[in-house]
Amino acid sequence: MNPIIGIAVKDTKTFFRERGTIFWTMAFPIMIMLLFTAIFGRNIPFSANIGIIDNDGTPATAQIIAVLNSSGGPFTAMAYTNTTEAFAALNASNIRAVVTIPKGFTESLAFRNATVSVVVDKSNPDVANIVTSGVTTVFSEFYKNAFNYTEPITFTVESAVPGQTIGYKENIIPGMLTYPLLFSSMVVSTGAIVFEREKGTLKKIRASPIPPFYMLAGKALAALFQTSISIIVMCVLAYFLLSPNLNWNIPMLIPILFLGSLNGIALGLIISCIGRAPQEASNAATTVAIVLQFFTGMYFPIDYLPSYMQQMGRFIPMTYAAQALRDVMIRNATLTDLLWPIGTLVGAAALLLTVGILLYNRWVQSERD
Repeated sequence: MNPIIGIAVKDTKTFFRERGTIFWTMAFPIMIMLLFTAIFGRNIPFSANIGIIDNDGTPATAQIIAVLNSSGGPFTAMAYTNTTEAFAALNASNIRAVVTIPKGFTESLAFRNATVSVVVDKSNPDVANIVTSGVTTVFSEFYKNAFNYTEPITFTVESAVPGQTIGYKENIIPGMLTYPLLFSSMVVSTGAIVFEREKGTLKKIRASPIPPFYMLAGKALAALFQTSISIIVMCVLAYFLLSPNLNWNIPMLIPILFLGSLNGIALGLIISCIGRAPQEASNAATTVAIVLQFFTGMYFPIDYLPSYMQQMGRFIPMTYAAQALRDVMIRNATLTDLLWPIGTLVGAAALLLTVGILLYNRWVQSERD
């Protein structure tokens, strides 16, 4: 047992000598618990925008809208004057449902034959169920309190994704395809520099006539190739094992996945240039990737997040990759519909790669000095 204990003691001492490794080892459980507490430790763990078309325009309907829009509830009610405007916002994912109050609604309440139309975005079944339940509860409670009747209002609930049956697997697969953009691309590219430096091969490469930028581009290209393998394998398995009812529009999916991979690779290269040891860089990349997945809407909508975390998520490139993948695979989005997320991915990749190149050049210069 003495050799075993000796090896364990040696590795433990090495661990405590690397302050960066200690930091990321401690930071991981702290950040995860803080995130779970912020997301699920609230009384109202969900918020959503819903559109309201009030064709009745009475004090009663104004009171219902005020209840829907109350600060203590999960909804933010947005008024629309016509269905065209409201459905455009629904298709753009700016709102989760369109609630239409018909003319004569207040008068029909007294005769117990009031109806309300709810068109809900069913691209995410969990969100659709929460929104539908919340809206119907508000109307029904108003009906009972105002008239002391127990019969609910009649609701006609329609899907905003016509022609498709969206279940849990259809919703989760686009999020699963975002996984390699964070983990495969980032973790692989993180090891591109720091492990070469640890093995001493970078000194040989720097002694060669190859410009530093060429080596960096080669590393990024290799990481892109490895990430593409992960994406292809995941797509093939998802298609044949789950048989989802999705739109596999390859020409539309390739640029999204490519741009998302570039962003992940750029983040990994930045971490690689900052990390001082392989273990520190690896822990940092893994921790960053795991934390970022909570902000991107990979597994659950960012609507579940507190408002400040939703704002943070909008600064993460993979959020737009996940959004674009869902828009293509579930909503059959066209290139025109994806101009904003694709443009954001292009801008973010350019910015992050520029930062990575500058850090890399500074690191190469410091090594030469």
